[in-house]
Amino acid sequence: MEPSERQYRPVSLETREEAGVKLQFWLIDGKVRGLRFPAFSAAELEKLAQRSGRRFADNQESREMGNVNLRLEYMDRTGVDIQVLDNTIFIESVTDRPAVEVALCKSWNRWLADIWRQSNGRLRWSCVPPTLSMTDALHQIRFAKENGACAVLMRPVEGTRLLCDPYFYPIYDEASRLDMAIAIHIANGNKWLNDLYDHPVRVAGTLHRFRIPTVAAFNDILLRKYIKSFPSCVSASLRPAPSGCPG
Repeated sequence: MEPSERQYRPVSLETREEAGVKLQFWLIDGKVRGLRFPAFSAAELEKLAQRSGRRFADNQESREMGNVNLRLEYMDRTGVDIQVLDNTIFIESVTDRPAVEVALCKSWNRWLADIWRQSNGRLRWSCVPPTLSMTDALHQIRFAKENGACAVLMRPVEGTRLLCDPYFYPIYDEASRLDMAIAIHIANGNKWLNDLYDHPVRVAGTLHRFRIPTVAAFNDILLRKYIKSFPSCVSASLRPAPSGCPG
């Protein structure tokens, strides 16, 4: 982060370890916000792979991009040419203050741009725009396009706005102009809704919290016929992923 923005730097919190799983959280802007995946022991990671039918990089530095060369070696071993990197921390709202969001998104996008350069173009990525400041969001999208990004990441609910809100048209227009996909994450950027679905009596797990908003956003996009207004970014979102690239 830039020196003037380091006051907004997230702090990693760790609680306890249970059955080989270490729970972790982010402290952002004075609150526990942003989702961070638990840290798994080797044994628990293997169990997760068997349950999900997916293989994961064994080395944590490779999984979390702490060592780009390790990630590339793992890709070579598993026959993957290109990967598109997506985030986890932003699938929930990280702040309701524009200055904080701009600082965090700039830092994230710079980090992914550096990873792309280290990978010789094999690790593409999705840009996270600070939607609380449209001017900064458009600047970050242009920076991302010049530095290896292939998509603009959006959540189905952004603060108090749905994706069909005309407020986001400048983002869609810029993504269309730059031939970048709009990547809709399984997420929810509304803190109030997340708190509601975190209620102790809830029984739906993450279905309402993350999945249902994504389905609803897809429905809104189809009904609004965005494919006619922003053909490049919508059609890019629907194109098959490159060979060896995770969908």
